Amino acid sequence: MRYLSYVRLDPTGNITCLVLDEVPAEQRTVVTALLMKRCEQVGYLTRPADPAAAARLEMMGGEFCGNASMAAAAWLARQRGAREETVVPLEVSGARGLVDCRVRPLPDGAFEGTVAMPPVLEVFPLSLDGRELTAVRLEGIVHLILEDQPMEKRAAEQLLQAAARQLPDAAIGLLQWDSAARFMTPLVWVRGSGTLVWETGCGSGSTAVGAWLALRDGGARQEIRQPGGTILVTAQAQGGRIAAVRMTGLVRLGEMEILRW
Repeated sequence: MRYLSYVRLDPTGNITCLVLDEVPAEQRTVVTALLMKRCEQVGYLTRPADPAAAARLEMMGGEFCGNASMAAAAWLARQRGAREETVVPLEVSGARGLVDCRVRPLPDGAFEGTVAMPPVLEVFPLSLDGRELTAVRLEGIVHLILEDQPMEKRAAEQLLQAAARQLPDAAIGLLQWDSAARFMTPLVWVRGSGTLVWETGCGSGSTAVGAWLALRDGGARQEIRQPGGTILVTAQAQGGRIAAVRMTGLVRLGEMEILRW
């Protein structure tokens, strides 16, 4: 029997298992499958190549995840005994360069986190199975926004799987956006792990919607409601493009657990 340490983290309801021990790449498929019974996504904390990084976060399918980045930074800050706001630079799969994560401990033991998200590479219209969507591509993932067109669960999953056959990205999200309620329902497919998950909170999806709204409607600050809570997105639009975008959310930390396999 083998043992490894991990912790369950809760960034805006997007329950993430963060593996703390080194796991060879060829064993991660098995470990991910076991941990996915306990969370929505799995990340592996490893040693970084860049000495300026506090650690490297590798997501289960090599995708980028803002929520997991924020949560990993909060875990590292707590392990170091942080008592005030601090910046934790991370290497993260699916992102070039370092990702700056600013985390602040709260009186109840949770953390408020703000992540400088990877660049928004492009925003473009996409026709898929008779529906008109807006695609927002970030490094490591493309999100498809479906505005005010509610879909049944199975139909949404089939639409996302059709997108996966058409698009080359490592991860693809389908974001059903209710404009009146300002509510997002995220479904994410990851190519590397083959997982299809209805997420309670999605950081990169919130970023995609916030950037799209900033370009279309103006306004830098967007509150994106979703099943797990609200994520604040601050996007700077210049000349019809997104110059910078940050997301802010709440992270609750669990305690270290042991996986036996």
